[in-house]
Amino acid sequence: MKNKDRLWVGYIPILSFLFFFLISSFSYAQKRVSGKVTDSDGGAALPGVTVLVKGTSSGTATDADGNYSISVPAGSSDVLVFSFVGYKTQEVAIGNQSTINVSLVADVTALQEVVVTGYGTEQKKDIIGAVAVVSTKELLATPAGNITQQLQGRAAGVVIGTSGAPGAGAKVRIRGFNSFGGNDPLYIIDGVPTTAPNAFNPQDVESLQVLKDATAASIYGARASNGVVIITTKQGKAGRPKLSYDTYYGMQSVNRFPELLNPTQYGELLWTQFRNAGQTPTHPIYGSGPTPVIPEFLVAGPDVGVNSNNPNTNPALYNVTDFSRPIHQITRANREGTDWYKEIFKNAPIQSHQISASGGTDAATYSLGLNYFNQRGVVIHTGYERFTVRANTMFKPKDRIRIGENMQISYEELVGTQADNPDALLTGEGGAIAQAYRMQSIVPVYDINGNFAGTRGAGLGNASSPVADQARSKDNKNFAYRIFGNVFAELDILKDLTFRSSFGLDFTTRYRQAYGFRTFERAENTASNSYSERNDWGRSWTFTNTLTYKKTFAEDHNVKVMVGTEAIKINGRGVGGSRINFFVDDPDFRVLDRGQPVGQNNFSYGFRESLYSLFGRADYTFKDRYLMNITVRRDGSSKFGPENRFGVFPAIGLGWRISQEEFMKDITWITDLKLRGGWGQVGSQNNVSAANQYSFYRSTPGNSSYDITGSSTNVVAGFDLDRIGNLATKWETGVMTNIGIDATLFDGKWDINAEWYTREAKGLLIGRQAPFTEPDAAQPAINVGNVRNRGIDLAITNRGNITEDLRYTATLTVTRYKNEVLNIDGNPRTFFTGGDTRFGNVTRTQQGLPVSVFWGYIIDGFFNTESEATAAPNQPIRKKVGGWKLRDINGDGVVNADDQTNIGSPHPKLQTGLNVELAYKGFDFSMFLFWNYGNSIFNYNRWWIDFNSFQGNRSTRMLNESWTPQLGNAAKLPILDVSDNQSGNIPSTYYIESGSYLRMRTMQLGYTIPKSLLNKVGIASARAYIQGQNLFTVTPYSGTDPDVALQNNNQGDLGLGVDRGLFPNSRQLLIGINIGF
Repeated sequence: MKNKDRLWVGYIPILSFLFFFLISSFSYAQKRVSGKVTDSDGGAALPGVTVLVKGTSSGTATDADGNYSISVPAGSSDVLVFSFVGYKTQEVAIGNQSTINVSLVADVTALQEVVVTGYGTEQKKDIIGAVAVVSTKELLATPAGNITQQLQGRAAGVVIGTSGAPGAGAKVRIRGFNSFGGNDPLYIIDGVPTTAPNAFNPQDVESLQVLKDATAASIYGARASNGVVIITTKQGKAGRPKLSYDTYYGMQSVNRFPELLNPTQYGELLWTQFRNAGQTPTHPIYGSGPTPVIPEFLVAGPDVGVNSNNPNTNPALYNVTDFSRPIHQITRANREGTDWYKEIFKNAPIQSHQISASGGTDAATYSLGLNYFNQRGVVIHTGYERFTVRANTMFKPKDRIRIGENMQISYEELVGTQADNPDALLTGEGGAIAQAYRMQSIVPVYDINGNFAGTRGAGLGNASSPVADQARSKDNKNFAYRIFGNVFAELDILKDLTFRSSFGLDFTTRYRQAYGFRTFERAENTASNSYSERNDWGRSWTFTNTLTYKKTFAEDHNVKVMVGTEAIKINGRGVGGSRINFFVDDPDFRVLDRGQPVGQNNFSYGFRESLYSLFGRADYTFKDRYLMNITVRRDGSSKFGPENRFGVFPAIGLGWRISQEEFMKDITWITDLKLRGGWGQVGSQNNVSAANQYSFYRSTPGNSSYDITGSSTNVVAGFDLDRIGNLATKWETGVMTNIGIDATLFDGKWDINAEWYTREAKGLLIGRQAPFTEPDAAQPAINVGNVRNRGIDLAITNRGNITEDLRYTATLTVTRYKNEVLNIDGNPRTFFTGGDTRFGNVTRTQQGLPVSVFWGYIIDGFFNTESEATAAPNQPIRKKVGGWKLRDINGDGVVNADDQTNIGSPHPKLQTGLNVELAYKGFDFSMFLFWNYGNSIFNYNRWWIDFNSFQGNRSTRMLNESWTPQLGNAAKLPILDVSDNQSGNIPSTYYIESGSYLRMRTMQLGYTIPKSLLNKVGIASARAYIQGQNLFTVTPYSGTDPDVALQNNNQGDLGLGVDRGLFPNSRQLLIGINIGF
């Protein structure tokens, strides 16, 4: 991989770490101390700052340039105290320093904090809607390649599903599931709407807010039904230039694997199965004796299970390259057993390097960022690489005019896959992770000549070697270039009236290529090589204009009114093709024209959609005590027909700052107390195709030729239906009610935010299910039902000092929601299925149930006697001693599909996050614990390794915990029986496991070197840290990773919580450096 040449940069943080700790040993001694005091934000000099020797009256003040000079005793152990109105007081130990430069931090309380909301900003104390503010410090405490991965547990009401696959983004769900599909929130970056921000650099983020209710989000109308995530990138500030370098380097590892059988155990299991079925044991590999025997060779040409006396083991007969002759592979048996998980999972590096620069004057500011991120996958031959360049500038050519831009250019590359979702490719039924538990351990990785070994030969199943699959796909690529950003202009028409215009662009072009080799080692080989490639581009532009009026009347009445228009246009095209039977496998030969035209596949597509909106918002505050917010937005979408094109989405919010009332003045321990509530509507068009309202026809010779004359010899080309349109499709509408309370207590030591909400989504959109009598045509979206989510969000923060030098901050977030389908097409018996498996769909979405519950049979123990089995009702699996006993739910004397029921839910009952930060002098420590409780997982992996499903490997559970007379009802699996091909082929409670887990998400220890020791070498600040991620997980789940609920769902949100062998989150150990100049 080309990244090998870049690995040397991983040593930079290690060398820097040693360098910083070496220079920290230097000290300097003088009798007079001087220096400069500046503002920490912009670096501007601060005149008039009081500088005192602590505990004395000896002091001075900074001059007009921020400089000061003060005499102190030689060898003094005193402390200088710097204080200034509007800034936090800072104390610095003098020691042997002669120069002490100080940057004072503005003393802005949490209530005065400015928060970015829809098309503007508000002070935190004036917010009425449900807005979760996630600090950048908390986000960056978890180094990750994706912004959304850092959100897990950080914001109440936000559920995150993460994956360990390199380049895979997290799935974000805000306050439950509001649709039958398309539950992703809207992302706004620097005012421009976009899809999931995988290509964006997390270190460029300055602030992140999550809008959770209609009062906060309805300003985005048609796209806000699932909540809004607003991201603002770093902006320049007036002051001296600042330069910083931030880097980390670490290793990732995975060490939690399923317990599978070695060859000896596998043979023991086979022989027990035969004997329990009353049959004589016999197997192509293990022989037919009284005990299983492991042969010397698995495969020797056409023979299997042979020893060295077989003439076909002669190496001179070996042939796996000349496909014109019979393949003659020779493979020895691995008597100790191959651990296929350990063969494909290897430790892998991860690194990031960021250079940032910012500064400016009153007339112009800038902020620049350059980032390189590289994550090798813990699955061999996978990886993700990304380069980003960001430039944000603003200019003030006149006092009342501001113009600027926010722009990012990125390049990203996925290695070893052409799929946009690498997690899905690796974990699907044919993916490397799934094959790792299907391959028998008796199969070695390589044959006698060092080529890949596999399942070629009877009795080995039909799995493919995951090592071979990954090696052959290592040159497959998926890379993209992206330009994202906006240009804007602001004009202060009057003192209180501002006009802003912004033009945003999001352009992506993506190229994919994949080559498939001929195979020789499998039970089901590929006879032809193949090559496919495709290129797609997509573009959206957003033109937004707002007019904002802000005025205070008679001191007590604060009014802010904003009106605006927005036009969005999205379009794109793609083209691709594939060929087979290439003459050679040389990478330089891989172009479509060099493949065989017979059986070729070509395609192209295009799409176009637009959205036009009018919106307005009015905010009113009386005496900083009573607050009101009214919002309305009207959206028109090209996805809907003329009669249903427009939707209107209003909202209203009310707030009461009780702490400002006269009767609260004597309650000094309440710093601020606000009660707020809101109601509103938002919309969604996520599940609707851009061409939903139109019917399309196509001319395909095989399907659309008609016998006009009746002679059957004279046909005329015609058309057949390609897509069915629906002019009656309407917007999904979400109706939300939110009640919250915000409290700040004991002068800011405690912050409490608690909310109760209910949200009902009406007219849910889903693709129409066509009857079999209709032609093969794409179906339109239709409105079919309602879903409700109710829940509570809670966030509690406590901060303070344990000692004078030891400070702490602790934040607890709690998320709880209950999801229920209220209606589907007016029929309580109508349902949707998902979670497709080899034995059918295992999830159901139906009235009265949550979205995507697991649907199957309840197992009521085992048949322990023949009479018990005989007396039981008939059931879809065998009734025999040692078999499962299924519950007759309806009591009709027979167990069938009518007795399937809700056997588990993928929705957690509770999610909590605990973030603790400690600071002692130059040291800092932080840890983040995440707890997920109360959901179930459908462990589909068990079907492959716990039953006679395929001739693949088996689990130790199947060998040791299958029914015997001694175990009885303490067993977990039916009696071992080679003829039992039924027990696993039904959805049942056996597949249901608890998905609860407690995970140490991050733990970090850092050290900031005193500025006084850095000034002589021209460094403004320096911090080094070590960090561990996913250090431990406590869970009853038997799979590789319990973080399943939102990942690897083969059918979107109608197939939640089904584990097909997901890509586990890795443990990471990192070392990092932050340097400022």
